[in-house]
Amino acid sequence: MKKLDFHVHICCPGVPAAEMEENFRDMIKRHDLCGVGIMALHHVDEDFFDDCNDIALRLRERLPGSYAFAAVRRDRDLVEQAKEIQALGFDGIKLLDGKPSEYRFFGSGYETPEYDRFFAYCEAEQIPLMIHNNDPRANWMETPKTPKLREKGWFYGDGDVPSQEEFFRMLEGVLRRHPNLRAAIAHLGFYYDDLPRAAGLLEACPNLFFDMTPAVPVFVELSARRDEAEAFIRKYHDRLIYGTDASADMRDGNSPYRFNNTKHEIMDVFYEGDTPREVGKAGYHIEPVRLEPYMLENIYYNNALRFMNK
Repeated sequence: MKKLDFHVHICCPGVPAAEMEENFRDMIKRHDLCGVGIMALHHVDEDFFDDCNDIALRLRERLPGSYAFAAVRRDRDLVEQAKEIQALGFDGIKLLDGKPSEYRFFGSGYETPEYDRFFAYCEAEQIPLMIHNNDPRANWMETPKTPKLREKGWFYGDGDVPSQEEFFRMLEGVLRRHPNLRAAIAHLGFYYDDLPRAAGLLEACPNLFFDMTPAVPVFVELSARRDEAEAFIRKYHDRLIYGTDASADMRDGNSPYRFNNTKHEIMDVFYEGDTPREVGKAGYHIEPVRLEPYMLENIYYNNALRFMNK
């Protein structure tokens, strides 16, 4: 059964492109993948990565069976960038501005007039968009993980960004205005505790997909409502896409390498396991769902190609 990791990142300044290629080749071999979906990103902090689009195209050529999504910048016209990206032959565009930390920097997300023009153009051209919107609800709450989240800029409980619900509403406003947008919403859109709301979006938007890439809380929360999650996945097995959110900086058994292995194990148990298991050092409790092979084939491979109109 083919398995395509459709959501990996190359936003690793200081890591040479040749090393990124080597790391992804190793991951593909270790996890028996047929390729990767390379998602380029521009950062808003000191890790700004100016040549990520060039590297994404280069890696696509070097990694057979792989695809490349370009990043856009807020300091240039978005529609003109979309046209340039089309001309360069990218498979789609990756968007990050719905992540609350990006909103904090720019003071806005996808609700601006410029983004609305961009979405109208992408809808008309049927350009595939991988859209990150929102973050886990725990990022707004004081927990033992708050110090680490603060360090990364991912704690939002100080009132300097909108609520999680407001980020949901902003995305849903985009989809109401552009219901035929060809989009995959990353990390199940963080709707893991409101699957009827996610289902409503799939029913209203015929070209919408959900990318099932961890954030680990996605699979922990789905496991906590296993029966509901199974029913949702069985119904929409042709609208869900597999990926790991792997970083190109997976070297020498370092933290990204180990965390990627944990995420693979989480999804192996969730999609194909026989019994519940505690996974990783943190003891993530994962409950398997029961899916037919053709459903797994869709999630693992076919849906990514449908999303890209391949």
